[in-house]
Amino acid sequence: MAALKFLGRKSSFADQRKSNCMATMLTSIQKADMTPLPTIPALRFDNRTVFDALHFDTIDQHDIGFHVIVAKIGYRLGLCDERGQAQLQPLDTPAALYTEDRFHEDRVECSVRVESDLAPYKPRCDVIVLGDAHAPGGRPAKSFDVTVRVQMPDQPALLPEPPRPLNPFQPISGTVRRQWQSKLAGAADTRTPGRLLINKSVRVTGPRELRRAGVLRPGWQLTSPSPVVKIPLRYEYAQGGECMVDGGSVAASRVPEQWRLTPEQQSNYGHMPVAPAAHGACEYNPTGRGFAPEWYLKATRTTRLPAPQLEYLDVPFSARMFARCSQGKSELVPAGLGFVGRAWLPRRKLVGTIDPSAAWYGDDVPRLPGDFDFAYWNGAPHDQQCDHPAGGEQVTLVNLSAPDAPFARDGVVRFRLPHERLFALGVNATDAVAATPLSIDTIIIDTASARVEVTWRLCLIADGEFAEVRLLHASTPEQLQRLQHWNSPEQTQDSSFVA
Repeated sequence: MAALKFLGRKSSFADQRKSNCMATMLTSIQKADMTPLPTIPALRFDNRTVFDALHFDTIDQHDIGFHVIVAKIGYRLGLCDERGQAQLQPLDTPAALYTEDRFHEDRVECSVRVESDLAPYKPRCDVIVLGDAHAPGGRPAKSFDVTVRVQMPDQPALLPEPPRPLNPFQPISGTVRRQWQSKLAGAADTRTPGRLLINKSVRVTGPRELRRAGVLRPGWQLTSPSPVVKIPLRYEYAQGGECMVDGGSVAASRVPEQWRLTPEQQSNYGHMPVAPAAHGACEYNPTGRGFAPEWYLKATRTTRLPAPQLEYLDVPFSARMFARCSQGKSELVPAGLGFVGRAWLPRRKLVGTIDPSAAWYGDDVPRLPGDFDFAYWNGAPHDQQCDHPAGGEQVTLVNLSAPDAPFARDGVVRFRLPHERLFALGVNATDAVAATPLSIDTIIIDTASARVEVTWRLCLIADGEFAEVRLLHASTPEQLQRLQHWNSPEQTQDSSFVA
């Protein structure tokens, strides 16, 4: 990573943010490497905003130290305007950063509701939706679709070029000029839709079951869903799940030897009165529905199972899919709008290669694997990640709010991300100044509580150039323009920045 460059009295953190060796937390799963940790120079962090913010230090897999600044701005979803746009209004009490993962129902056995904000770096922006899926119009339905969409701001249409005569010595005819003026007027009133960053739909069904057919019709059948008004947006309703055979049950004797837990494995279940004889789980979503291996079905002689109620439109759940998955010939495909578990596949693979012989004792601090992928810190499903927003992006939610929600119209929530910036201002010993914006890397939309939380982050190399950094907030057009001007490549001699 490049060192800071001083041009006149101005400095920039931009080069540092382009490094491929961004920081990560020391608490991650890492390979064994007991060499001494690098010394990270101290940084005084001065939060001059009203928002919750903090600074922490970390190292990457190359033992390079970093300072991480993270802050959060919270909003309330206000009333819709005449165009159906909900207005984001700052919360009366600033939203607090999450310093630990929080689970639904406050139970670690459940899916994650929100993840800790103390990630060191996210290569992309997570967009998370919490709350319930609502049937259109509040009328019970057997199935319906929900959608989350994030789109770049609309752009002015390209203006038509002025007409040119075939002969440069002749004037343009009045007819041609009027036609051009008409096209010009039309283009001035036309906006080109912005690029779609996220466009995801999930199908929701009412309660349904898998039932084992009779002797004359072997196999499994999926019942028709019952009508439903709403269901929670939780992975407990998606494809996945786990199965366990009680060690003291009759079914335990019917579990094949190859699927039985070893005594060493059973010792990990000390929190249970009786250790299970066998335990299996879907590695893509152990909290869901529809996972039941063939050995479990035979041992327990199960005849009925709850079926998933959330699915991708192009990967619908079926009795045939269930049969193939139970035989190990296919995998379930969870569909959800929340955080993916850290230990779930495919996210878990991003941790990298772990040394199986690694062991740590006492105050040992392990390192990250050399092939660690920082996309691990992005907790949203891959199709809910996008480039870091710059402000003005349009967010649209369909069938993800109550029909009578004041911030929605006809079951659709629309709002734009505000045009504002959090930035770090630092001055070194030679009076070189750096004003660097933080990036938006997490957006949590909770339609049940009508809240939107936006997390901002900045990762700086800890090279000792700056002893103190101030966090400031730019929200007026003048402040934003000045910040943009300050960080423009051609601007190198400006001697001050006043927010």
